[in-house]
Amino acid sequence: MVVARCWQQWITEGRVYRRGGSGRPRNTNDREDRAIRRVATSAPTTSLASIQRHLPSSRHPVPSRETIRRRLTEVGLRSRRPLRRLPLTPHHRQCRLDFADLGQLGV
Repeated sequence: MVVARCWQQWITEGRVYRRGGSGRPRNTNDREDRAIRRVATSAPTTSLASIQRHLPSSRHPVPSRETIRRRLTEVGLRSRRPLRRLPLTPHHRQCRLDFADLGQLGV
C-alpha cells in the first residue's frame, strides 16, 4: 500500500517526499525572527538574555532563550557572551609576578 501511495504521488505531483506542516507550530513569526537576527548581528557579543530583552514587547509571551538559540542556529548564528577577562597562561602569571617584584624593589 505504501509503494502504491508513493507511486501515485509521483505520478500526480512529481515527488515522493512527505509534505511539510505537520508537527507543532512555530511560536515565533518571521518578523520576530528578523528582530532576533538583527539584534544578534548588530552586537555580536550579546547574550541570549539581552536579545530577549531587546525584542518588541508587543509579543506575549516573550520567546524563551532556547527558542532564540534555535532561531539563531537555523541561520548559522549564535550568541557570544563577552569575556569578563582574558584567562592567563602560566607564562603571563609569571610575568605579572616578576613585574610586581620589580615594583617592590623600587626599580
